[in-house]
Amino acid sequence: MLTEKVEFDTVTLVSVLSACARSGALETGKWVHELARSHGLDADARIGNVLVDMYAKCGELAYARAAFDGLRAPGVVSWSAMISGYANHGEPEEALSLFSLMKAKGVKPNSFTFTAVLVACAYSGLVDEGLTHFNSIVRDYRTSPTLENYACMVDMLGRAGRLVEAYEIIRGMSMRPDKCIWGAFLGGCRLHGNLELAEFVAKDLFQSGSHDVTFYVLMANMYFEAGMVEDAERMRKTMNEMELKKTAGRSLVCTSRERKSITR
Repeated sequence: MLTEKVEFDTVTLVSVLSACARSGALETGKWVHELARSHGLDADARIGNVLVDMYAKCGELAYARAAFDGLRAPGVVSWSAMISGYANHGEPEEALSLFSLMKAKGVKPNSFTFTAVLVACAYSGLVDEGLTHFNSIVRDYRTSPTLENYACMVDMLGRAGRLVEAYEIIRGMSMRPDKCIWGAFLGGCRLHGNLELAEFVAKDLFQSGSHDVTFYVLMANMYFEAGMVEDAERMRKTMNEMELKKTAGRSLVCTSRERKSITR
């Protein structure tokens, strides 16, 4: 488009910056930011919002905060993007502080905001505070938690070893738990060596027709770690018979940070 000397506008740059955010193309994003600045478009609220999102997703938190602070009246999307950036890049205290400021400003959080807040609580080990925020979704904002919100809570409680509470949350869900939620739960069982509870849940999953490779891999690993080699081999044999394959080098367990395959 530039080569053909077609004029661009704010919508064009928002689209390109959004693509940079999704692909992690930080250097291109910085170049587009400078392009916007040189044409006097960086003051546009739409450009500012997408810059916060782009820099936050790329881990450039100082740039993201500068863009955020430059917004006259940031909306819930920008607040959520900045909180998420802090939460996902090792600054959970900043994330929770910004969330408190957001509420003080009277901006109503959405499900994405709460996902970021729950991630921050998980990273900080603030499980009880995470439960308070999770409960406030219904109590204070009269809305229902999303699958991603539930996955965050199950992951948080599982990591803290509070597996019974995690299981109770799953059983009390108003929607059908997906493989990410069960995967997070079984991951917590593995982390704390609770084979009995993992077996109970896995048996129910297998009998109900849930044949996701994640569950078999987790159970096989748990059996192996417990010295139950025959049971581990039985799991792997079942995987082979059902032609279930795990992509090499990738984890299929959805966590609170990402509900997609996570490259390790």
